[in-house]
Amino acid sequence: MTLIAVTMLRLFDASRDEWRDAIDQRWAKFLAHCALLPLYLPNDPQVSQELLERLQPEGVLLTGGGSCQALSGSVDCRDQTEAMLLAWAQHKQLPVLGVCRGMQVMLAAAGGMLERVAGHVGSHEITFRGVNRRVNSFHDYGFLSVTAGYEIEALSADGVIEAVSHPGKRHSAVMWHPERNPHFDDADISLVRQVFGVSP
Repeated sequence: MTLIAVTMLRLFDASRDEWRDAIDQRWAKFLAHCALLPLYLPNDPQVSQELLERLQPEGVLLTGGGSCQALSGSVDCRDQTEAMLLAWAQHKQLPVLGVCRGMQVMLAAAGGMLERVAGHVGSHEITFRGVNRRVNSFHDYGFLSVTAGYEIEALSADGVIEAVSHPGKRHSAVMWHPERNPHFDDADISLVRQVFGVSP
């Protein structure tokens, strides 16, 4: 299995007065279907960078959950960790996949502008590479245009961009959640395998 670095969201447990790093357990199952082994990274840029250098994963997955710097207006340790990951992957010329927030982080870092959108919480139809399909979306902000170098791979009926790629940077991103399907979609598995160069 191919080892990839995977980010986690931050949750505050008020009963214990502590911040926790967390991730949906469905990610491990979905990635296993893609022949990928997750290296979960803490939201600490120094510790995460040390893990990257020691273990040398072959790609990066920026997962969803929570508001990124472009929306919150402030920088937390997750924002710092993900910025480091984007720079590290670019230096190593490794593939990066952004999912939901991950796509927001990726495109915002490239100068993209997030716009408020409606009707993108729940299942809805998109056109992906010329094929109509239904996906799980859980976002209130999206993109209506992309910056130079990024190519639009998917659109929803209202014109919101649902997937992009940047061959030069080896960036790919989707606004839906492949891990949340009760039965993983073969199209999602194929896409993720393609991003990280895993043979069928």
